[in-house]
Amino acid sequence: MMLNDSKNVEDKAHLINQGPSSDENKACKFQTKAHKASILKLVTLSLSAFGTELFFVFYDMYAIPLQLRVDIPIALSTLPGLIATIIGFFFTPIISNISDRCSLGLGRRRPFLIVLFIISLTSDLIVTFGRVIGLSISPGHYLISQILIMTGLCIAMISSVTLSAIARAYVMDSACINMQVLANSIITCMASLGVITSTTLAGINWRKTFLIEVFGGQVRVSFSLSSMISTLAIIISIICYRETPYTKEKNDIAIADASSATTKTDEREILIVNSNTSEASQADEMYNETEIINQSSENQSKTVTSDEIHSWSSVYQTYYFAKTMPKELIKLWMTTVLGWMSSIAFYIFYTNFVGKSIYHGNPIAAENSTAFADYRRGVRDASWGLMGFTIVSAIYSLLIIRLAKYIDMHYLIAIGFFITCAAAAVMSLANEIIVVDIMAAIQGLSSASIFNLPFAILASYHDYFIKEMKDKRWTFREYGLDISIILTSMNVAAIIDCVFLGLLVSVTNTSRTAMIWSCIFSGLCCISALFIYKIPKNMPQK
Repeated sequence: MMLNDSKNVEDKAHLINQGPSSDENKACKFQTKAHKASILKLVTLSLSAFGTELFFVFYDMYAIPLQLRVDIPIALSTLPGLIATIIGFFFTPIISNISDRCSLGLGRRRPFLIVLFIISLTSDLIVTFGRVIGLSISPGHYLISQILIMTGLCIAMISSVTLSAIARAYVMDSACINMQVLANSIITCMASLGVITSTTLAGINWRKTFLIEVFGGQVRVSFSLSSMISTLAIIISIICYRETPYTKEKNDIAIADASSATTKTDEREILIVNSNTSEASQADEMYNETEIINQSSENQSKTVTSDEIHSWSSVYQTYYFAKTMPKELIKLWMTTVLGWMSSIAFYIFYTNFVGKSIYHGNPIAAENSTAFADYRRGVRDASWGLMGFTIVSAIYSLLIIRLAKYIDMHYLIAIGFFITCAAAAVMSLANEIIVVDIMAAIQGLSSASIFNLPFAILASYHDYFIKEMKDKRWTFREYGLDISIILTSMNVAAIIDCVFLGLLVSVTNTSRTAMIWSCIFSGLCCISALFIYKIPKNMPQK
């Protein structure tokens, strides 16, 4: 008996020493394979961000130089951005809200990706060839050229920002909560790759190649190659994976909307009762088979059916969800406003800053003059600084995946903008192109931070407040609309920059003012990031 017992013990020890069973090894291999497949899918879908950013940077680099070439004053060069951001402030959330509820067989986001990309491509075509078209219609006069270029820039900015929101939602829809930081990092890396491609094409001197004869100019060569590459990227991102069409599911949910007679603001109370599915990923899934009871200050109730809710216009739905933003989202939004005020000032004025302040060129001088040649050389050399900027942004985006495991994301935002604040200060004082380009490259830290972390934080808010806490303020919020709301911070920042920064640069007659502006708002963003709401580490587990 003792021999049998000792043999059983030896057998058990032998089994333990053998390690994981074959079934466990198969399961591990399957999980690893599934993880790699998920990453490959996210990378492929993120090609939509590559094409979007490629065009976005194209007009960023050439916006001011092309306007100055048709005698548009520097004080008015930010006017297209001002008009576009005012329109985009309303247009982007509405289109994103519509995409959240798009039930076409092609998918939720893909129809909007296709249409917006075509609009963006056409508008950049107008910007590139606007001067030639205008002069062919009215020789010796720039009025038509000015109208074409400024109109093209307005349309390009509106479509690019909206396309960016749709592309990000397109990727985030396919990522689980544990992969949201990774998904946003991939989006940032692909966008950075688009920037690198665009700035590389702009930095090459095409005048020494046969392509200059084919397309007829430095800007035209850059645009033609950019359009071909971005079109291919968008096509791959759309056709490689099938997007699941949006469908409505039935849920038994009751919501009480109570208005207090003692307060000026309405308080919305949400009670979820007998839900057939404990988690609803789409806002309209919650709306279906929903009863809403409105209690007025006279305690009179009014029942609103789900059909009436669906009858709300997209404009009203967008207004409602923007008006009822939770305070956590408001803090995050305010921080991104400050970050974009710094980044946009750098984006728009950097090439002009190098051409005029570092190389002492003149963009409106005669085309065969030394001053114009110096300015053109400065714009070309500045594109290499922007390429360094995007390389740093891409590398830091990958590092964020690791850093986020040890450092809270709001601290990462603060650290990134603290470093770029110092870099912008050095850049505003420097006179050497090498120093300026290095400081420009360091600005990539802020780009990676503002382009990645706020959306990862937003995803964590959706998971924590909706799924874990069942927070009534977040119940009906969707990725598409909330992403676009975060992106409206870019519109607000652009409006402020266009109104005040363009005027300051004109008054001071130097683009160094823009670099000082960027430095100041990087510091303010660093401070604001410290007050972003942090998800408790000991989250309740389901």
